[in-house]
Amino acid sequence: MSKPKKKIRYKDLIPIGPPRLTAFEKARIIGVRAIQIDYGARPFIKVDRPMSSLEIAEREVKEGVLPLSIKRKLPFKEDFEPIPLKWLIEAEKEDSIVEL
Repeated sequence: MSKPKKKIRYKDLIPIGPPRLTAFEKARIIGVRAIQIDYGARPFIKVDRPMSSLEIAEREVKEGVLPLSIKRKLPFKEDFEPIPLKWLIEAEKEDSIVEL
């Protein structure tokens, strides 16, 4: 018999900072990604209707398809490993799910 898989809790994988993207991180990622799209980078999502580069970047972040990591650090402390963007998005979803 196989053991049931243990569900990954993304909140437990994040070593520093809040278990979600901060407003500053989200704004930076969306802004930089929108500029990349303006300069000809291909979107990581299917664009089925006319959308601005900003809308495309927002959807990419929301869907967690960008292959990016966030580097967080504290002053006068050792460096922490980069946190994959996907983990932060999934951890935020975990906070919104309420089990009864």
